[in-house]
Amino acid sequence: MNKPSRIIDPAILTKFGNLSFIAKTVVEGFISGLHHSIHKGSSVEFAEHREYVRGDDPRYLDWKLYGRTDRLYVREFREETNLKAYIILDISNSMNYTSQPQFITKFRYAQCLAGCLGYLMMKQNDATGLVVFDSDVKKFIKPSSTKAHFHFLVDNLENIKPGKDTNIGEILHKIANHIRRRSLIILISDLFDEQDSAMRGLTHFKYKHHEIIVFHVIDRGEMEFPFDGFRDFVDMETDERISVDATTIRAAYQKIFKEFLSFYQKGCSEMGVNYARAITQTPFDYFLYQFLEMRSQTK
Repeated sequence: MNKPSRIIDPAILTKFGNLSFIAKTVVEGFISGLHHSIHKGSSVEFAEHREYVRGDDPRYLDWKLYGRTDRLYVREFREETNLKAYIILDISNSMNYTSQPQFITKFRYAQCLAGCLGYLMMKQNDATGLVVFDSDVKKFIKPSSTKAHFHFLVDNLENIKPGKDTNIGEILHKIANHIRRRSLIILISDLFDEQDSAMRGLTHFKYKHHEIIVFHVIDRGEMEFPFDGFRDFVDMETDERISVDATTIRAAYQKIFKEFLSFYQKGCSEMGVNYARAITQTPFDYFLYQFLEMRSQTK
């Protein structure tokens, strides 16, 4: 896989084209020479029965069929190289945050990241769907791998707006119940919600044998808390307002936020979920290149 030849500031890139243009510009910068899919492996599904011959693995004997026919048959399987993928995009109002006017919001970064992933998977003939949620599921688009479907996804992505508050855990349970076939699940969210509940939602996907990737979208200002003096802070989902001396609470805030990030990173690692922190000031192509390089080394 080629390292990106041109690293473009996301705030600049998003000013000069629609989402389809952004996705193509980002992905084409490093896709040449990409020989591994974004998903780690393949799945297998039942193909047919054939009569047992000496040397066949007895694990694949179909004993139920033997009970009906009194003859030994083995089950044969075929490998599926292209799994279905679902991009699950959080559009709750906390995603509409940026710490500086020259930066793009977490929502816009996530929106563009979803478009880039859709384009990348289309190029690899992986069927991709889209689920959009805030306090409820707003869109559920089934996977397909056609070029027309990619443009359909992009049109939907372009037209969504940040929504209300959210309940990530409950929403993930609802989506997991709806996706029956083993798939690649890509969650793009700031994960600003009750942490244990969100992790239980991810566990539901794991229980159903889905492969899971979490892109944790964060503004650098949320980690650094670059504010001084008395400031008014407003909860973007509840409109609750507090006035505090930012200088005096900075150290405590940074400690709590570090623990918040560590909770998800550690929890995902223990569950076997791929976790990657997507800082909104990081160029899209560099972030995806780094992530795919990491994925290729852990296969």
